[in-house]
Amino acid sequence: MKILFHAPALSAHRPEAALPHLLGVPPTVTDHLAGLKRAHKLTGNRGNIIHAEAPARSLRKNPNGSAVGNIVRLHNELGDGFGEILAAHFDIIVFSLANFIRPGLDGSRLANTLKALDGAVPFIVLGGGMQGRHAIGDLKPGTRDLLAILNERAGLFGVRGTKTAAWLAENGMENTTILGCPSLYVYPQSILSIDGSAARALGDKADVMTAGHLSIHKGAIVPRGLGLAKAFAGIEASYVFQDEIFDYDEFIEDAGSYNEGSNIARPERLNAWLSEKTGETIKFSRYYYFSEAGAWRQASMLHDVYIGDRFHGGVAALQAGQPAIFLKHDNRVTELTAHFDLPALSTQKFAEKGLAATMEEYLSAERLDKMKATYRKRHGEYVAALAGQGLKVATQLPE
Repeated sequence: MKILFHAPALSAHRPEAALPHLLGVPPTVTDHLAGLKRAHKLTGNRGNIIHAEAPARSLRKNPNGSAVGNIVRLHNELGDGFGEILAAHFDIIVFSLANFIRPGLDGSRLANTLKALDGAVPFIVLGGGMQGRHAIGDLKPGTRDLLAILNERAGLFGVRGTKTAAWLAENGMENTTILGCPSLYVYPQSILSIDGSAARALGDKADVMTAGHLSIHKGAIVPRGLGLAKAFAGIEASYVFQDEIFDYDEFIEDAGSYNEGSNIARPERLNAWLSEKTGETIKFSRYYYFSEAGAWRQASMLHDVYIGDRFHGGVAALQAGQPAIFLKHDNRVTELTAHFDLPALSTQKFAEKGLAATMEEYLSAERLDKMKATYRKRHGEYVAALAGQGLKVATQLPE
């Protein structure tokens, strides 16, 4: 099939020249953290590149006849006749939407675009979910309009878990299918090969990759981020930034503060600044920032385990066949870890138990066997749901 994937999956600047066979260019290399901001705007939160590339990687498609693009921008460029133009080139449109049900988002542009599409090309949605739990009246009118359109017109309205599906049903939208996040279906061979025994054997000496919310609000690091940093005191750990660094002070302008070849920011200044900001001793061994998913997966393999409260940071580890434990603090992580039976606990409980005991319990053979059994079931559900839309999942389960 010829598929148009609507997703911020690529960190590439798109050419303005309207000529055939042109590709986007990667951002110019930078040696300081502030220089990453322009590239960051291409996809937003770096967790987006994990979930947004997933449909294109997991589905069979006509590779030369398919594309990644922004349907709203296509509508703006092509005008109201764009539906017929898209229909001449694509069989279906696939949306990966993640946390779009939230008060701060205005879905009016996408809603208007889907109205203008007017059924010319069928479309499906994957990964839809809530951020927080709000009354539907708290959402902007454009987002409420978008939800109504998705409920009415999507061939498949895939949502990430039972809580999102129940909230939508409470508000009159029942055309949903619970499928989790598409990012979990890209590398089943890796996920089903995960073994926690090596990490458990290392105990407190394990090298951990983490990610969280060392974000600034009203001049201070948010309590959620501070709690994670304190939980990792005395643990050899690397921290992965997703978007929070762009609110840090002027030192992110320092030349040499970031090596794009290794995706590593210099830890000395960051540790000192964060420690001063929080009044706590913060000492991560490395700070990462990734512009593409492959580098993220490879870096995770340099560590023994992922333990963090950014969901897609853990997915990057799972995709590489590395064990992951999720620190759950909101409905997003709670919903997804429940759907897949992924190892999960709160940061407070992790801090109380310690690294070795946490891995001993949450990476036990029994716990991981349960996760894998659930994963096989979820993968089957995903394959069946996509088949109902004429789409074939290329990533098959190993025997």
